[in-house]
Order: sequence, then C-alpha cells, then structure tokens
Amino acid sequence: MDSTLQTTDMEIFRIIGISNADLEKIDNSDWIWSVYPFETGAERPVAAFSEFASAFKLACRLNDFVESGMGIRAVLRSDTNIEVDRYHQLIEVGMTPFLIRLKSQGGELEVIDGVSNNLDEISLENNISELVTNLKFRRRIGWEFDLVGTFWAPSRRLAIKKARTFSSMITELQDRVPGLFERKFCSL
Repeated sequence: MDSTLQTTDMEIFRIIGISNADLEKIDNSDWIWSVYPFETGAERPVAAFSEFASAFKLACRLNDFVESGMGIRAVLRSDTNIEVDRYHQLIEVGMTPFLIRLKSQGGELEVIDGVSNNLDEISLENNISELVTNLKFRRRIGWEFDLVGTFWAPSRRLAIKKARTFSSMITELQDRVPGLFERKFCSL
C-alpha cells in the first residue's frame, strides 16, 4: 500500500475522532460505530453501525456540508440505546441525508448545513403530524412557519426535488380535505 495513502487515511481518521485504539476494534463484534455531530457530542449520536465502513461513509458524506463536522466513536454494543444499522441500506446504495427547511413564505427551500437529531426521513407517517397540524392555522392568522426535515437522496439537487414534492403533497392534502389539519390541532 502507498505510504501517502496511509498517511491520508490516518489523517482522515484523526479528523473524525478515530484513534489507533479504535481502529483495533474494527473487527470486534462487541463494538459498534456511532456517528455524531461534533456540535452535540458523542453522547448524542444520529446513527450507529455494526460495520466501521458504513459509519465512515456516512460521516464522510455529512462532513461535506455539516458545518460543525461529524465524528465516529467506537461504543460497546451493550452500552448503546440507538438502533444499530437502521440506515445501513441507504448508506450502501449511495444515499445521503440532507436536512431541508421548507419555508412558508414563497414556498422557498433551504438546505441546512447541519443534521437532525435522527436521520429518519420526514413523512406523514413519521413525526410530521405534530408539525403539520397547525400549518393552516398559522397561515390563516399570518404567522410564518418553517418545516424542517431530513430527505435522503444521492445528491443535494434530488433531495431538494423530494422536499418540493413533499411540500406539494402537504398543500394538496390541505386543499382536498379542508380542515384536516385544524381537526388534529384542536384535538391536541
């Protein structure tokens, strides 16, 4: 192996928080690899993987745009409460989780240079119902709102396209079923 490549690999590992002692744990099934934003610390991981390679791929992809940076930490499998390998398939097929803000004014979208508390994609079945329940209410009284969620895609451009489609879907549902979101709001 080229010594220049080894040096580069070691520098990358150091940047994302991997020590030589961590590297010795790669093939040990007692350890998993948590991925976390440096901003919140290793105690608040957003993903965990049984394979180092998957954690490394995710951290590298997120480090391309997460302002505070992402790290990887080896954690004993028995000491974690996060679901392991939840995003493995998405990572393996080349997807990246983009955090996108849907703004109420003008239907604007903004890709945020950050990462959510988890990497679950925003959906009506997921955690969106709490956020959507008051959209129409807020529009009626003139409040602005931002809907922020994760969209998995192979590129930033396609993530934005998915976010626009999602925003259109919410608008369509509001138009088709008047009062749909207000009923949920009033029942809370």
